[in-house]
Amino acid sequence: MEALAADGENFVHVTLEDYKGKWLVLFFYPMDFTFVCPTELTAFSDCLEKFRAAGAELLAVSTDSVYSHLAWRRNGLGKLGYPMGADQNLRVCTDYGVLLEDEGVALRGLFLIDPEQTVKFSVIHDNNVGRNPEEILRVLAALQTGGLCGAGWTAGDALIDPQAAAPQKTAGSAEDVPVRIYTMPGCSYCRSVKEFLKGAGVAYGEVDLSTDKEGQAFMDQRGYTALPVTVIGQTEVSGYDMPKIKKALGLDQ
Repeated sequence: MEALAADGENFVHVTLEDYKGKWLVLFFYPMDFTFVCPTELTAFSDCLEKFRAAGAELLAVSTDSVYSHLAWRRNGLGKLGYPMGADQNLRVCTDYGVLLEDEGVALRGLFLIDPEQTVKFSVIHDNNVGRNPEEILRVLAALQTGGLCGAGWTAGDALIDPQAAAPQKTAGSAEDVPVRIYTMPGCSYCRSVKEFLKGAGVAYGEVDLSTDKEGQAFMDQRGYTALPVTVIGQTEVSGYDMPKIKKALGLDQ
């Protein structure tokens, strides 16, 4: 694909192979000389050093020609510091599933491609809404940890430890069944389930969702909203469902 080089003056040919060994932020925009697009392109340019510090390069692509890109750079857009691809044959837009065929322009698609050239993140949305490069930096940082990042994770936050989040075996019941209960302070259903477990002689571990980030991440990952969530071995019971809890404990006879 032909492109206007990062210097904003020369034309070059770019391929995905050029970025092998680095992270690539490949983002499509609909058209030069428009309203939302320059806000995005300059916002990404403002964060260029942050992306490079994270080992990532930027490549913007539209269906305009390199001559249109050059004219826009010289007449309003200014210096960006990264290349602008010209997908005039619509091949790249088609390959990435962002082409609006009736208009011959791209949707706002963005792809994070890792150094082995595997797409690790993608988002495609309507052209009326611009993207936030700080959010892309957050997602990039999360991907680069190689670990489990809960909702709202930011750089420096702890990762989810699968071992810590897994049910731990306790020895309070006749069958030695591991039990864990996710609760919130003041929840009457939570209190009732705990009282039942105590009365049945079932030992359990309690996760306070008002303070426990890993517990919050567990709830988010599962999509649970009803309380409590009682984990009994491999069974997870969401809400005040005593028949299911008793069955999972083998106490429904």
